[in-house]
Amino acid sequence: MGEIKLLSFDLDDTLWPCEPTIISAENMLYEYLQKHVPKITQHLDVFQIRKKRLAFLMQHPELEHDLTALRLESLRSLAIEFALDDGWVDEAFQIFYEERQRVTLFDDVADVLDALKNDYRLVAVSNGNADIQKTGVGHWFEFAVSAADVGFMKPHPAVFETVLAQSNCVAEEVLHIGDDQHSDVFAASQMGIRSVWLNRSAEEWQHKACKADFHINSLSELPALLDDMKV
Repeated sequence: MGEIKLLSFDLDDTLWPCEPTIISAENMLYEYLQKHVPKITQHLDVFQIRKKRLAFLMQHPELEHDLTALRLESLRSLAIEFALDDGWVDEAFQIFYEERQRVTLFDDVADVLDALKNDYRLVAVSNGNADIQKTGVGHWFEFAVSAADVGFMKPHPAVFETVLAQSNCVAEEVLHIGDDQHSDVFAASQMGIRSVWLNRSAEEWQHKACKADFHINSLSELPALLDDMKV
């Protein structure tokens, strides 16, 4: 196998826990709605609004790769449902979006990325709408590829095809690190890219179509793994 030159990292639940960030952002959005469009919050709580958004996605699967567009359009659908002008939608989404970028890195992230950046090119690859600059991780990454940029979600091959094209690397020179068995490990394996499954919660391997090349429980294990790969 070729020498690893490029490390690609998933973001949500790999570099930071996603759920508390999203919950906080949805609560901030709900507070905005209470103040500016109370007709909605008089009938729906934050959980019901979430269900409405998921139902909207079922009706519009073409938006699944673009979470920003999905949230904007689902808010506009609420405006229609409650016979409201939609002039508040962009501002409401921006409240959510800015809070969504307030992430708390896992404790093992900063030191590891500081060290790896000296020897490898690093890129971010995500299905979500986290912004590497706004989240404060941009200084580690050469570039970012998102599902919204590509028009498809991992594990669609177009995502890692874009990574290879933008980096001018071949698959054998790339190692992908992520927490999800399907959208990270399987996605990489389809392109012949080796993968590291970051399994922080000690789950059992379930995916039937592939196996991770490597399995770690903490990002702090990654530098030693890379050193072993050089031998």
